[in-house]
Amino acid sequence: MSSERIKRVEQATLITFQAEIPSIYFSDKTEKEFREYSENARYTYRDLLKFPPKMFAGAELIDFGAGTGENTVSLAIWGANCTLVEMNDKALAIARKVFERYAKSGHHTFAQSSIFDYESSKQYDIVHCRGVLSHTADKEGAFGKISRFVKPGGFLIFGDPNKAGGFQNMLQRYCVYRHAKSWDDMVAVCEKLFKEDIDRSQSFVNRTRRSIIFDRWVIQSQDDPSVAEVLDWMKRQGLKLYSSYPPFLLPLFGDSVHHRPKYDPAATPGIAAIAETVWVLQKSGDTENVQALDANYAAYAAQLSGLTNYVANFNSESKLDLPQFDRLADTLADSSRGLALAKPLLSRLAEFLSEAKEFVRLVEQAELDEIRKFILACEHLFEGACGVRHVDFVAYRPE
Repeated sequence: MSSERIKRVEQATLITFQAEIPSIYFSDKTEKEFREYSENARYTYRDLLKFPPKMFAGAELIDFGAGTGENTVSLAIWGANCTLVEMNDKALAIARKVFERYAKSGHHTFAQSSIFDYESSKQYDIVHCRGVLSHTADKEGAFGKISRFVKPGGFLIFGDPNKAGGFQNMLQRYCVYRHAKSWDDMVAVCEKLFKEDIDRSQSFVNRTRRSIIFDRWVIQSQDDPSVAEVLDWMKRQGLKLYSSYPPFLLPLFGDSVHHRPKYDPAATPGIAAIAETVWVLQKSGDTENVQALDANYAAYAAQLSGLTNYVANFNSESKLDLPQFDRLADTLADSSRGLALAKPLLSRLAEFLSEAKEFVRLVEQAELDEIRKFILACEHLFEGACGVRHVDFVAYRPE
């Protein structure tokens, strides 16, 4: 990627995010909102990423694309000494105030710089970068740059929108760019067509509607990576996957600590395909995926339990009736034939793709009122979550 293009995209991103800073979550609001945001941060790292707050205690940490510091300050409160790298001077000014107010201990540094321009010989216990690299002109090059700062035994916490999970967002962007040119036109089109999506975003984090629109649709570089790309980047940089959320590995693993060689998820092509299909379709949360499972799973679970319970704790005093064992085994085999884990998912996918095809046709041929009417009639497209956009990964560098 040419340095000229990298600089051009950086400048466009800077102009957009200086007009509407996307990372203001609580610093202009109440103490209650700060506490709620902080508790959600604790849940994210501890429960989802399996990276509890105590792992930040005493750590030297660098956050690339730190924005207003409203994500980073939780890491500082948990004990990290933080270096915040951010090219937006307006956001960095807010970050300084956030740290003055909430980070009562530790040594913290603020550097106004882009990822590509930042230079230092220091390596860190934790390198943090979430929601940033998709906005660059060279996401792989940027990943390589930040990875160099992970010391042996250190961790990289990286997150960005996912290519599959952001599929619906890209269709929305296509429509916005087809029917609007100026920023104000884009805002008007988004409000007209995707009002419910904006409402939902605002219900989770109390940002202005305009900042949400700029963050989702106005920003020009939104080059989201797939899971396969991220795993390949990790491999190239000598990093090992530690955890991810949402999880993408199939429930097919059972190696013990004694297995050789150790299984490497990055070595299996297409390992995330089913998970990414779920992310494309996400509408009302995980409940819809669990409820969509065939009712035969309850019956199958009972038959599996029946067979395994029959031989449980087998010892010298136990008896085994061969006909009974055969009946239990045959019943389990019969029950398994009714299982269809992917069937409900694939049925929804077919309906979703039909709606997506019609939407793309209307974007080219119809006016906004007709497009809006179609969106309201859709059962899957642009409903609820509109996909799982953001995916986080934690990796480590072996010592």
